[in-house]
Amino acid sequence: MRQMEENLVVRQFLDRVCKQVRTKQMHLEIREELLGHIEDRVELLMLEGHPEEFAVQEAVKQMGDPGDIGKSLHVAHRPQLDWKLLVMLALFLIIGLVGMVSVYFADERYSVSLVERKLFCFGIGVLFLIGFYFLDYRKLKKYSDPVFFLIVILMVISLVYGQLHDRRTDYINIGPIGVNMITFSLIPLLLALAGMKPASQWGRWEAVLNILYRGVLPVVLYSISSSIIYTYIYVIGFLILTWRTSKSLKQFAMIAALPLVGVAIFLSTQTDHLLLRWREFMNPSAKEMWYMGNNADAIQTAGWFGQGFGQATPRIPYVLYDNVFPYLIYCFGWLFGIVVGVLILLFLVRLWNISTVHKDPYAKHIAAVLIVVFGFRLLWPLLMGLGVLPKVTLEPPFFSYSGVNQILDMAAVGLLLSIYRRKNLVPSEVGEAAPMKVA
Repeated sequence: MRQMEENLVVRQFLDRVCKQVRTKQMHLEIREELLGHIEDRVELLMLEGHPEEFAVQEAVKQMGDPGDIGKSLHVAHRPQLDWKLLVMLALFLIIGLVGMVSVYFADERYSVSLVERKLFCFGIGVLFLIGFYFLDYRKLKKYSDPVFFLIVILMVISLVYGQLHDRRTDYINIGPIGVNMITFSLIPLLLALAGMKPASQWGRWEAVLNILYRGVLPVVLYSISSSIIYTYIYVIGFLILTWRTSKSLKQFAMIAALPLVGVAIFLSTQTDHLLLRWREFMNPSAKEMWYMGNNADAIQTAGWFGQGFGQATPRIPYVLYDNVFPYLIYCFGWLFGIVVGVLILLFLVRLWNISTVHKDPYAKHIAAVLIVVFGFRLLWPLLMGLGVLPKVTLEPPFFSYSGVNQILDMAAVGLLLSIYRRKNLVPSEVGEAAPMKVA
């Protein structure tokens, strides 16, 4: 306790202020800030020749009514809901649902059960979003290491024993539900990385083990599944977190080297596949390059306002998954596609804003990796559908059928809402950890 706070008048004033602020974890910071102001005023009054006791009482009086101060501080430090992020998410989900219903009416091959399952996953996703919104995100940090380990084990199991409908796949069956662990693993792995021991605190041998465990092992597992794009996303997320937590550029370069070598080796084994994708990208009109060519034809015939709801898919493959954007543009037009593109950019900017307004480094790391994940998964399919980027197997979140992954994506948004909710509830000390040593 500071000496000034031992004064009864000052202590009573601070108690009355803090009584109005329900966020108890902010009380200490509020007391410290108000004490600083009182001490400054006492010092000025004493320099004017007033005795100390009078100066203290006068300084407290000049601060104003403690009840009013406490109420204003309560407003400043109460939980907040990011309505902008929530509205954009709702628009994404509505667009995705409308697109799926349009496919259902357009193509008799699809049954109503697809719509029902989409709505079921939507309902479960809403529950997870609400749950994570009210959950204090900081409580997840202590589970980062076991979560990372568990996801790695599940990835190994899926690669060795995974199957779906008696076919060898990367799926793990959980009752009647099949979960593709390769696509499912990305968000949990990167969120776990965000809460694990930062690179600036690694010892020499600890650094070697962490590079192999956190950096190389997931790259190997994604490589075995032949998922180039998920390998890219994971490595970029890993490098961003390493950059943010490294104590020097030299350490970052040493940590990044081995995972990047692993990616290079993996790509060297995929030369034929990469060349095929490049030829398709460069010459989509060729007959053998039907995938991107059909997308381009559909978009060209869409016009500004599209062909209308429930139109038959014009040979666009995977309209419920990778190519949901070309189909939506075909049905609703170029103007609609521009609006969706702008909404996606605003969504990512909103995530960036969340990462900048918070004091807690853990919150910043979570927001950073989710910007990477959602940025790739939203922008790449959109630009791929427009013929700007090469074809990859990557479903856009919220818009596509998704299934179980939709639940995970909505839980991730709930986590972002939890972070924003507490942006004024986390004391400054949390965001002011000891500075990193620079080599």
